[in-house]
Amino acid sequence: MSYEKKLLQMKGLVKKNSSEQIKKEVSTYQLPFYTEKWIQHGLKLIQNEHGFLFVKESFYSNEHIHGNIALSKLNQAIKFMQNNYPEHPLTLSSNNSFSFYDTETTGLKGTGVLIFLNGILTKTNDGFLLKQFVLADPSQETAFLYASDFWKDTQTIITYNGKSFDLPQLITRWTMNRNFLPKLKQHDHIDLMHTSKRIWKGDLERFKLKQIEEQKLGFNRNGDIPGHLAPIIYFDAVKTGSPVNLMKVLKHNEWDILSLVTLYIITVDLMTKKDEVAESSVTYTNIGKWFQDLKTNEVSFDWFKFVVDHFPKEEACIAYMFLGLHLKRKKLFIESIQAFEESLKEISGKYRLKVYIELAKLYEHQQRDFESALKMTLKSAAYMDSLSDSISTQTKLRIEKELVKRRERISRKIIISRASAQHNKKRVQMP
Repeated sequence: MSYEKKLLQMKGLVKKNSSEQIKKEVSTYQLPFYTEKWIQHGLKLIQNEHGFLFVKESFYSNEHIHGNIALSKLNQAIKFMQNNYPEHPLTLSSNNSFSFYDTETTGLKGTGVLIFLNGILTKTNDGFLLKQFVLADPSQETAFLYASDFWKDTQTIITYNGKSFDLPQLITRWTMNRNFLPKLKQHDHIDLMHTSKRIWKGDLERFKLKQIEEQKLGFNRNGDIPGHLAPIIYFDAVKTGSPVNLMKVLKHNEWDILSLVTLYIITVDLMTKKDEVAESSVTYTNIGKWFQDLKTNEVSFDWFKFVVDHFPKEEACIAYMFLGLHLKRKKLFIESIQAFEESLKEISGKYRLKVYIELAKLYEHQQRDFESALKMTLKSAAYMDSLSDSISTQTKLRIEKELVKRRERISRKIIISRASAQHNKKRVQMP
């Protein structure tokens, strides 16, 4: 269908063609001059009712190794999460299919940015099938998007930074072609960049997929093209007809998607192997915090206990703090104080301030040790002043107000306690 006819159709001046008419029009499309050359380099020309595009299909057996991880471990990882943590954000619904998804685009933002490569990997009975859909030329965007099948059944899409980039781009382009495409389904989504940050924050300095691959997946890219060159390469391939460098972009996309599979596997693996230490105390503490944020308190308690049992005390200081909070919730106040005191030996920043405040509360309300409670309150105030640059003004004012009230209240209790002790002493001394 010509661009002019599409515009008329949008204005309601031309009725939609029947499927027979559409097929007839597709067959009369003038194919790009580079069609044969692209086919010779491994791309296949496919046509649908909206036009044509190119696709490359790659199959990987279950035994395929990417980096140092076998793809066969994916099924085990999926089942573990479904059986043990059915409500966890990483858990795939047993009712939905899933795919690993990555795009290459002609830019980073703006309505004029096109997706020119859709990489979609799905699980088959005996392995994995990767389909890489390539935009034949910008005029064939509707056919290109239609071929993704994202308008069919709802599924779970797994990406890396897809929440901020890939899916918004897909939605934008679908919206721009909404008059000619079926409605895009509302898919579930797992973004492994956010997962990686939850687990390795404080352990890794950067969260580019390449760094994750090298440091966690055992995969190093040889001969990879820089991602920022992909748009230039695509436009050059359309202009000159040479697909040589375009195939390097497809390889880049292929590595991205295979790394998504192994990243999912290793992430789940960290949650299963609690009998051995394979990561830092920071990583395991982060896992405990993640479960705590999900309100799965017993699981998070077990992780913090794992950290304090398997790492030197100076490395486990933050885990000791979280363990103290759990013990306080369990009304094990003496053990809670011991955990907080242990954390104070190394902990710093906002967590140190929190420990001071928690100890002040425990000493005042549970131990009725008002002298220690006042000491911790004064330390809280002094330490907060040293954190003034890292605490918002609103938060600082709120904490200061609470500390003033606590200090005044504890001071009154100390006066009353001392007066009572003096009175009892006099009574004992009376003949």
